[in-house]
Amino acid sequence: MLRSSLVVFALLVSLAAASASASQRAYVSAISGDDANIATGCVVTAPCRWFTGAISAVDPGGELVVLDSGAYGTVTITKSISIISAPGVYAGISVFSGDGITIATPGIHVVLRGLNINRIGGSGNGINMTAGNSLVVQNCVITNFSVGSGLLVSSDSLVRVLDSLLRGNNFGARFWAGKSVLVSGSRLLENAMHGISFEASGSPIGAVISRSEASGNGSVGFYAQASIGWQVRLNVKDSVATRNGSGVFVHSGAGTILASVSNSLMSENTNYGLGAQSEGAKLVASGNKVTHNGTGLAQTYDSVLQSTGDNTVSDNTTAFTGTITTINKM
Repeated sequence: MLRSSLVVFALLVSLAAASASASQRAYVSAISGDDANIATGCVVTAPCRWFTGAISAVDPGGELVVLDSGAYGTVTITKSISIISAPGVYAGISVFSGDGITIATPGIHVVLRGLNINRIGGSGNGINMTAGNSLVVQNCVITNFSVGSGLLVSSDSLVRVLDSLLRGNNFGARFWAGKSVLVSGSRLLENAMHGISFEASGSPIGAVISRSEASGNGSVGFYAQASIGWQVRLNVKDSVATRNGSGVFVHSGAGTILASVSNSLMSENTNYGLGAQSEGAKLVASGNKVTHNGTGLAQTYDSVLQSTGDNTVSDNTTAFTGTITTINKM
């Protein structure tokens, strides 16, 4: 009887300790934080110092809140969590090697809000997602990943990039997979290769880009490619692509591309404003202004480029190449 009572007591103590060490919300502070406070749950009056320590104090589905400006270190996320920094608070992740944020656990849901992720050294990525159910990147700045990508996704996930800046990376954002991708209100600036690249090679990709800007990227502002047996569905609307190698360019690598571009501006791009290449690639243009590019609309190598007849194509070095098919606007 005594032994049973001791076992029950030990179990209750263990559960109480577990309850104390994990909670719905934990806090980090660059001013007063100390990771010794993990033991008491990183509460607001006794916050932790680094993301990687504080995350252990949060229950799955909980929040990690940044209290004041500072650097909070790289982190690997293994549970559903929201990492949140309020407007006016600089929540920095300085990356000296590897990736800034790693997401590699199946089934989890991650929200990143108000973070500044900056490469100092190494050859990694700002955010690298190889597994997980969903990711929201909101009001974040991801810069200087000149060897890797600001955001790299290779999992069949739901991804939202909202009101964020990806600048000075090799690729601004690169998707090798992604069952549902939305990029809205975001800027993809001065990346060495593509502003954003959808390259279906292991699963189909469905993507919408809205109210976003791709500017000053070395190759293509908005790019799509599909390997054999795979498909990319891309819808670009109400967006701007300027001063890139090409504005929007879709290329079938023996897969299928179904793309549409509507109510957008393609301007000052060195090569194409809108371009499609290779059999299996189809691009429909509607209501766009295409001006001051090397070539306004370009159809090459058995691709399909269709126009609804209401695009303004003017003042390009060459207005059209290939066959542009006019279709009725639905």
